[in-house]
Formats: sequence, C-alpha cells, structure tokens
Amino acid sequence: MGYVVNKISIVVVTYNNADVINDCIAALLSAIDKLVFTAQLLIIDNKSDDATIAALQAYVHDDRIKVIENKTNRGFGAGHNIGLSQADSCYHIICNPDIVINDTAIGILADYMGQHPDIGILCPKLLNADGSLQANNHREPNILDLALRRLAPIWLKKRLKKRMDAYIMLDVGYEHSYEVPFVSGAFMFCRTDVLKKVGGFDERYFLYFEDADLSRKVRQQGYRTVYCPDASVVHQWGRAAHKSLPMAFVLVESAVKYFNKWGYRLY
Repeated sequence: MGYVVNKISIVVVTYNNADVINDCIAALLSAIDKLVFTAQLLIIDNKSDDATIAALQAYVHDDRIKVIENKTNRGFGAGHNIGLSQADSCYHIICNPDIVINDTAIGILADYMGQHPDIGILCPKLLNADGSLQANNHREPNILDLALRRLAPIWLKKRLKKRMDAYIMLDVGYEHSYEVPFVSGAFMFCRTDVLKKVGGFDERYFLYFEDADLSRKVRQQGYRTVYCPDASVVHQWGRAAHKSLPMAFVLVESAVKYFNKWGYRLY
C-alpha cells in the first residue's frame, strides 16, 4: 500500500468505553476539521458489551469515521494493528478512547515531525482533567522500579522519591523536548511507514508494555522517540491495573513477556 502525503490516520481502540468515547470522538472531529491534512478516523471495537457500540452507531453516516467491530477481544495492540493495516497515511495516530484532544495538538505534532525526519514517534504533554501534569514519560522498565511503583508502601516511596521521579522523567522535567525511551501508548503520533516497518504492536501483549515494546522497536530501527510539550491532550486515566486484581495479573504477565524478549534488568 502506498502512502498519501498530507494524510493522517487516527485509530482508537475501544472496549467498554461508553462513558468516554463520545468526548473523545467529538474532540477528534473538531481537531480534524481544522487540519490542512486529510484525515480519517478509524474506531476498532474489541467486542464491547456495554453501550459503546450504541454510541458509535451515531457516527455511521459520517464519512470521516469508519467503525470496525471485532468478533473477539484480542487486546489493545492487536486492535490497533487492524487499523494500521488499513492506513495509507504519512502520519498515524494511536489514541486511547479516554483522550480528549484540543484543536491545535495534531497540527503542532505534524509540524514538529515534519521538521525532524529522524523521529519515529512523538508524544504530547498529557494532562489530567483538572489541567495538572500527568507524568507519563518513562525510562526503560526495570524490575525494581516497577515493583516500587506497584508494591512499595507510601513511606518507602517518599524515601526513594528521587528514584521514583527519575523513572517517570520528572528529573528531566516536562517543559522542554527530549528523547523518551518508553512512550505512553495513550497517545502516539507516528510515521506510518516506520510503524509498518517494525510490524506495529507485538500482539503477544494483551495489554500493558506493548507501548514500551513498540518504542524500543522503533529506536532499534534508528528512529528517535521524542516528547513534544508544545502539544497537549487530556488523558482521563482509569489506572485499571491499580483498581482490578485481574488487570494487575495482566500487567505482571505483560512485564514478564517484555523482560523475556528484551532481557531482565534488576535496576
């Protein structure tokens, strides 16, 4: 498949996101309408059993949107790979359903990437709903940092604050651009040809660490993964692994797959 210059594809993978999907789509459509690029929005539903599908039906006659309903839920990465397989764009956006984008973010990211041909993935500044910073840039995962973040008591986290902050790159800060080893999958602005070159997401991850894996594959091909603070989006973060025991097990399983693939680092 050839690539169309000045075209952006946007893929959102949904699973039981009826509470947030309308806000996400409305914001994306508003942003699309203000672009000088051609854009298409693909919604891939991973067999939701709530009101998500009913919400998506409102957009069936909108030619800016294509909805694909999967018969099974094979995970976040597998869902996004379906969208990527249909993309003929120059730039490709991976977007969570709990993201609310502002009208200028896509244009800013497209301009920045256009000026830096060595960048494979860009990430914007992520904000909480109240406008506060959501520190979601990461250094490469290691066992100690993951264990501290999930298991350490508050008193120990306070004593090890310098290390805790370093993992999410607070020691570098969030006010200037820099390379990020582990880009959050909540919102990724990517070169389509680079994503296809690395095969998209590794579908062995059902959820979690597929973004760390993708970041690493892109860097392995000689492209940079970079943070761009001039663009920002709101991320209504659910933190499912912290609230659900089954999802916590999924996180651990994905971590094991990641370390088995890339090698174990204790700290």
